[in-house]
Amino acid sequence: MKKYLTTSLLTLTLLLGACASDSNEGAPEESEATNGPARSITYSLASDIQKLDPHTENVVVNWKVGFNVYDRLVTQNESMDLEPGLATEWNTIDPTTWEFKLREDVTFHDGTEFNADAVKANLERSLAEETISPTAYLYDRIEEVEVVDDYTVRFHLSEPFASLPAHLAQYGGSMLSPEVIEEDNEAVANGADPGSVVAEKPIGTGPFKFVSWNPGSDITLERNEDYWDGVPEIEGVTYKIVPEELTRVADLETQASDIIDSVNPNSIDQINNSDAADVLETDSTYVNFLGFNTNKEPFDDVRVRQAISMAIDKDVIVESILNNVGTAANSPLSPNDFGFADIEGLPYDPDAAKDLLEEAGQSDLTLELSVNDDRTRVDIATYIQQALEEIGVTVEISQMEFASFVEYTGQGEADLYLLGRSSPTGDGYNALFTILHSNKQSSNQLRYTYANPEFDALVDQSIQTEDETERTELFKEAQEIVANDVPFDFLYYPVDLLGVSNQISGVKTLPSGVVLLKDVKVAE
Repeated sequence: MKKYLTTSLLTLTLLLGACASDSNEGAPEESEATNGPARSITYSLASDIQKLDPHTENVVVNWKVGFNVYDRLVTQNESMDLEPGLATEWNTIDPTTWEFKLREDVTFHDGTEFNADAVKANLERSLAEETISPTAYLYDRIEEVEVVDDYTVRFHLSEPFASLPAHLAQYGGSMLSPEVIEEDNEAVANGADPGSVVAEKPIGTGPFKFVSWNPGSDITLERNEDYWDGVPEIEGVTYKIVPEELTRVADLETQASDIIDSVNPNSIDQINNSDAADVLETDSTYVNFLGFNTNKEPFDDVRVRQAISMAIDKDVIVESILNNVGTAANSPLSPNDFGFADIEGLPYDPDAAKDLLEEAGQSDLTLELSVNDDRTRVDIATYIQQALEEIGVTVEISQMEFASFVEYTGQGEADLYLLGRSSPTGDGYNALFTILHSNKQSSNQLRYTYANPEFDALVDQSIQTEDETERTELFKEAQEIVANDVPFDFLYYPVDLLGVSNQISGVKTLPSGVVLLKDVKVAE
């Protein structure tokens, strides 16, 4: 039996703020929790969160905030190795039964006790059809959650699933107060949307407590004075929404912000030379892509998708826009995902692209390209507009703030769109399933329209075996299908860039894009 699951298929790297600092007049006040200055920090976010409900929302910006509010049974360190969280240990009773021992010293922010009943309530809510959870696929092999005693829980699975602990470490495995779950379930029964109560009461067991959220403006957290794993040294964190990258950089340089996210590669030298901050670079398994709405004409014709892909020079994006901070992509998996295969994708060939469009009867196209207001993505959209003009395709860029962009593309409205995916487990199954498997096309994920039964079968088989050689071959075949079908044009593998003030230390970033603030200290 294995107490902690840490296998090669879970060792990885992945990817993916604006907070105005609380001003302290006079000398710094001493905190009871630390020997250093007591103050909150500020964190500038490029885009706003959606509601902080880990069971109904699953975007990377939510992880950056939510991982500081909620805990999970299993945690991951900066190398993505698995470690105890709210569970102290776990093991397999038999191939389809996992047992987890829970901590006995934990309470939720509302005072409710964390125990096996709370775990059962969370997993059942996540898997409930009415929750419409975008992360239910992570746990859908759980047929029953058995409460053995107050601090022992067993998961009975439909089939062997060695990756269960890694999946429980993801944002969707976050533990909510069962009191809030009960309130939310009652609201849903009375016609409310799932998560409507959680949005007002995102109550977890994490190192920081939710205070307020002013959509489009700021999110405020305060430290949990009763945190089971040690009280944070900082008093709290204020996240402010600052879409303009140049403004975020200016805030960092003037110390109006302690942390900023989504740093443009062209700003790295400016920040590092500012004497105020440095850029923290984290490798990842993130991949950015151009998405096609395969449910719409003309993108239901593979020749059109291939033509557009062949008109885009990925090297230009990496060299001219990313300043070589990143590498050209050729797969939905990154080189740091287990199962990555170095597939030979379509070449850059504008002349062949024109021929394909003519063959498809689509020589005179006008298309809409949707993009959020991230500076890098806007630059890439502009380049794509110019590149496609060379093959006779007119592109109209539709730029919007991130929340509107997510809603618009999620409803399946966009022709083309620029987005990315982060594989939170670093395993090929999660990375392929998330945007390519037909079962992923739930009501809030209609931007992912691709469906191929042959591809689905390969991905399904990959999770039914623990043999790494067999899984690698299955993943390779799946990637070859995607390379030919081109449901997405995978553009580049980015590096996560976080600007951090030299007034603080202890910021931890995970390859998944998670930013952990519990151990942050303010310089004396």
